[in-house]
Amino acid sequence: MAKVSVNLDDDLDDDTGSRKLKDLAAPLPSVSKAKSSALKGARRVQFSFTNVPEPIKEAFAQEARKRGLTKKELLYECLRAGGIDIPATAEIDGRRR
Repeated sequence: MAKVSVNLDDDLDDDTGSRKLKDLAAPLPSVSKAKSSALKGARRVQFSFTNVPEPIKEAFAQEARKRGLTKKELLYECLRAGGIDIPATAEIDGRRR
């Protein structure tokens, strides 16, 4: 029986094929996605106010419960109402990194 010899002539140092595949698989750039991705992946820091009158704190918590939001989500809504451009909470939720 004759032996079969196969020489694929692979160049293991040449990675142009894998680079082409990575380039084709890369997502298209999106300004809105870039912003939400940057916020989602940003380092988390403490954000708090000190010495707020208790009735204001309770009113804020009550409003959040009434709207079915967390206090953080209500804060984001207030900031949006004030003109600060903040993406939807689901887009920047750090637990979904």
